[in-house]
Amino acid sequence: MQHNGPSPAVRRLLDSFSPRLAVEEARTPPALWYIDPEFFAWECYRLLCTWQPAARLSCLEKPGAYVAGRWLNLPYVVVRDEKGTLRALANVCRHHAAEVAVGTGCAAELVCPYHGWSYHLHGGLKRAPGLGRATGFRVEEHALPPLHVECWGPWAWIHGGTPERSLREALQPLYRRLAGMEFESLTHVARREYELACNWKVFVDNYLDGGYHVASVHAGLAGGLDLSQYRSEIHERFSIQSCPAAAEHTPSGVEFAERLEGTACYAWIYPTFMINRYGPVMDTNWVVPLPVNRTRVVFDYFFAASHAADAAFVERSLAASHVVQVEDTAVCESVQRGLASGCYQQGPYAAAEAPMFAFHRLLWAELRGQSGA
Repeated sequence: MQHNGPSPAVRRLLDSFSPRLAVEEARTPPALWYIDPEFFAWECYRLLCTWQPAARLSCLEKPGAYVAGRWLNLPYVVVRDEKGTLRALANVCRHHAAEVAVGTGCAAELVCPYHGWSYHLHGGLKRAPGLGRATGFRVEEHALPPLHVECWGPWAWIHGGTPERSLREALQPLYRRLAGMEFESLTHVARREYELACNWKVFVDNYLDGGYHVASVHAGLAGGLDLSQYRSEIHERFSIQSCPAAAEHTPSGVEFAERLEGTACYAWIYPTFMINRYGPVMDTNWVVPLPVNRTRVVFDYFFAASHAADAAFVERSLAASHVVQVEDTAVCESVQRGLASGCYQQGPYAAAEAPMFAFHRLLWAELRGQSGA
């Protein structure tokens, strides 16, 4: 589907945000950015053409290995072909549009479960059983459409459009920072998913408030951090927040301190991915918009080899993370109710919320068609 640009109504909402002011002078986006279905539909159209972490490379090591998923309305499959080349394909059968691959697995070909059409691992049509002599049918015109795919860190990333530059180029400074924290050598241990009754941007905003909410919302986590040393760095397509562990932590019902040795690093990649590296642990958060007022957040947990086999430590770590997510869910859903109340339009930014303002500026440019994604 082709668009000439945002509708007049969406453009008016974009014009109500001023991205060129200093953070101390700026106002947040209006509430309708978070509750209006037409604005959300335009967002989804534009966000299809952004880099997204579609699969972990550890799931795609052998020829024939594949991971199927969905980003917004785009079903995809990432697959390692017979020659070892990593490919990403639109996971939509060229017969009657059923999704071809399901979940994860390893196969010599991709077979649609609806009518049995099969595809080579490079996406070309292999067989169309029972089709007969369809007039004008050409096998070469019925391949699964390719998507742009790139490896960065321990993930395979996909892009639903034509990227203006590589992900590796855009994130090179972040890669150098995380490489020093051995983020590619950790062991994946668990996945958890949370569904929140809020717009996807509410969750991202909360993450990017420069630690402003931590003391109020996360008492247990705050007890293990020296919040006076919380710092934020803003880059072109990502930001980094960091905070050292407290010299003496405040005890809580859940033990946070054993996970927080050294300095915690919270990296956000525009628009929807977070990498949280602390002590022997890394967790990642992939924010997936659902309807305008609901969001799924996929958490993956990685541990250093020295701790991955320690079942008790892993369980304590997952429990501590769950406490934080429950606390964040409560506040994000409260914000969404306030945004939908009709009693709020726009508010100020605190100085600490510069990363959030940077996100809003990037999204504003994206939605106006000025992005460099």
